[in-house]
Amino acid sequence: MTEDIQQPEMDEINADEIDEDDESENLPFPNARVVKIIKHNLKNPHQIKKDVKVGANILLGEILTDISQRMDSQPYFSLSVEHFNEAARKYREIGLQQKRIIRIKKVLEKQRAELDEIIAEIELDLPPQQQ
Repeated sequence: MTEDIQQPEMDEINADEIDEDDESENLPFPNARVVKIIKHNLKNPHQIKKDVKVGANILLGEILTDISQRMDSQPYFSLSVEHFNEAARKYREIGLQQKRIIRIKKVLEKQRAELDEIIAEIELDLPPQQQ
């Protein structure tokens, strides 16, 4: 009798596993590996929703597709790590670009502060009629 009660639960679990397996076949990478990479890089424990897992998996597939297409444009039959690095360069330089943008913003903020000081000095030096 207890076996009859437990059987439907097992069927539900198997159905969930089958659905995840079917979905994983449509994704470029195994979902478990993508989730493991995401969780490894999180400092705090988080629950990752299914749409995040699928979205990350699809994004990784698109990035690899782009890199593959760039390598395919090479005239050589054998592709080396240099070809891969050249094709993946734009993705590796994103962090560098972000650092450059932050540095430029800081310079512009400093220049704005200096200009505000100059404007304040000029306004103090002008006679009241010209303001």
